[in-house]
Amino acid sequence: MDDSTLATAISQLLGSDPLPVDRADALLKSLAARHGIDPRHVFWWAGKASADHTIQYDSSDEGLSCLAELLAEVNGEMCLVASDERALPWPIWTLQASELIPLLGDLPFFEYFVVLDGGAALLFDTHHNTLVISRE
Repeated sequence: MDDSTLATAISQLLGSDPLPVDRADALLKSLAARHGIDPRHVFWWAGKASADHTIQYDSSDEGLSCLAELLAEVNGEMCLVASDERALPWPIWTLQASELIPLLGDLPFFEYFVVLDGGAALLFDTHHNTLVISRE
């Protein structure tokens, strides 16, 4: 699935468009600075000196189950960043925490991360079947 097809699918499933490019760019620059990530990296999770926590999983279903457990106590709004193994710019959507797992379950796997706690935490899902958590 190319990035435009993925973005269209996410927008259709959520019923909303991604953030305007200028807002997405400002958010990504802020997150990179806060988490000590070189924004030129395609794989931001690899550009972090160390992850606060990692979880390996074997299948997409297991990955979604692990993600659901991690997000069980999360309420309210979060951001979804569809990095999908591509260089910036990345589309970003705001959504309710309760929408994330059903959304991901309806899509083929892609690399993404979610922005939690106003940017204080990032949760990456990598092509290595690993969830990587970064906290400020």
